Amino acid sequence: MKPGPPPDPHRYYTETIPRQFNGALDAQERLGEGGRDVYQAMRAVDATICVEVRGEGGGRFFLNVREGRMSAGDAPAQAPFLTVVQDRSAFEKLAREAGDSALALLGGLSGLAGEMRLTRKRIESLGQLQGAVRFSVGGDGGFDLITHFGTGPVPERPTASIAVDEDAYRELRSGQLDPGAAFMNGKIKVEGDLQLAMQLALAALSSD
Repeated sequence: MKPGPPPDPHRYYTETIPRQFNGALDAQERLGEGGRDVYQAMRAVDATICVEVRGEGGGRFFLNVREGRMSAGDAPAQAPFLTVVQDRSAFEKLAREAGDSALALLGGLSGLAGEMRLTRKRIESLGQLQGAVRFSVGGDGGFDLITHFGTGPVPERPTASIAVDEDAYRELRSGQLDPGAAFMNGKIKVEGDLQLAMQLALAALSSD
C-alpha cells in the first residue's frame, strides 16, 4: 500500500490535534468513576503550547488549553510553557507515526513517552523546567526537533541534547524499553545539561 499524501501542518495543528485532544478528554470522562481522578486532572489544565514548523507550508501554531479543552489560535492565550521547533521533515514523520492521536503526538514531542496526557501535575512538572533540549533520532527514518521549556525565546543553541537510534526510539515509544535501562546501557546518549534531560524524562513518564 502506498503511503498517503504528506499531512498539512496547518490543518493538522489547527483541526486534527485539537479535535483528537478533546476527544481523548471526552473518552476519559466516559470511563466514569474509574477514570474520574485523571479526568479531573486533565480538566484542571490551563496552558499554551507553541509549535513552529519550519519550511514549506509551515508556520507557528498556538495550542491553547482552557479547562482541559484545546483550541488553536493565531495568538497564545497565555505565555507558552512549551515551544516545539521542527522542520517539515520532522513534522511529517511525527505526524505519520502519531496518526490522529493527539496524546501520541505529545509523547513523540517529548521523545520519551508513548501517549502522554496533559494533567495539571504534569504541566506543573514540565513548567519547572528551563532550557532547550534537542532530541535526535538516527537512521533513515530519523529526525531532529527542539523542545524549549520556559516563556523566554528559544535559544540558538540547546541546553541539552538527547540522541537515540531509530529502533530504540520505537521501543521507548511502545513501552518495550525502559528509559532508565536505556540510559544505563547507552541506548540514550545525553550531552550538555544532564539534569535537564533527566527532569524531562521524569516529567514525561510520571504517572497521570
